[in-house]
Amino acid sequence: MSDGPRAVRSLVFVPAHDGDRILSIATRGMDAMCLDLEDLTPLAQKEEARAIFGDVARRLVAMGVMVFARTNGLAGGMARDDLAAIVGPEVHCVSIPKTNGAGDVVAFCELLDDAERRAGLVSGTVLVRPIIETALGVHHAFEIASASPRVAYMGGVSGGWWGDISSSLGYVPRADGRETFYLRSKVLVDVRAAGVPFPIGGGSIASSDLDDLRAYALENKHLGYDGFHCSSSADAIRVVNDVFTPSREEIEGWLQLLPALEQAERDGVTATEVDGTFLALAGLQKVRCQLVLARRLGLLDEPH
Repeated sequence: MSDGPRAVRSLVFVPAHDGDRILSIATRGMDAMCLDLEDLTPLAQKEEARAIFGDVARRLVAMGVMVFARTNGLAGGMARDDLAAIVGPEVHCVSIPKTNGAGDVVAFCELLDDAERRAGLVSGTVLVRPIIETALGVHHAFEIASASPRVAYMGGVSGGWWGDISSSLGYVPRADGRETFYLRSKVLVDVRAAGVPFPIGGGSIASSDLDDLRAYALENKHLGYDGFHCSSSADAIRVVNDVFTPSREEIEGWLQLLPALEQAERDGVTATEVDGTFLALAGLQKVRCQLVLARRLGLLDEPH
């Protein structure tokens, strides 16, 4: 029961084999947590991670945290084993590691179809987030994003000097993240062109300063990302949530414009004039998505 795609302000990755640590981190206010069965879970703990996943996922949902997971890769059958163990009604989205092309998404979704059938879920219930971690993945981002209607979250993210994307592209991380500006922009255009509803950007920068993090998160927001992959520190999560939460002034402004925009929509026109300013209806969907987020966060009453 993924309830469909929705805006994710903050996404945090954690090792999937330590249940107590997962539940402790889950109190820090992130929107979504990705239980990582791949890089963050040692080989000797893979079975433990699979065994505890269902119980931990149920407890996360009860805490109001959306459950993501990252499986191991397709090679060697580990992804199939992971999906068979973890797929259930609590799982909102599965991240596909090191996605290089559309074929990776298609093959992964075939395994996901089988896991959903075995779990008694309707096909397509669980969403996917292909992770771009290589130069080849950046090159093929549009085809990857277009490969399945399950793709709901995807984007370009930065990584540390030792990480996959840095090693593949050869960049040297900076405190402001500017070395990945093209990467993040290129992938964002591709995923938007493919119709991916909620791109998630972010990643790490070569600074632990919260002002640098805020500036980097704002840059991602201004580029067009709806959310941010960040560290599990409470301070980082707070900063990221603040950046991607609509302000009271924004909400009030959108609510004032909404009646005129919706009337124009009913009239079948593509623009309208409000207080001397012409507004294109192309922006109406953005407003609606932000108001849905505001209601989910308790910043706006449910419509009557």
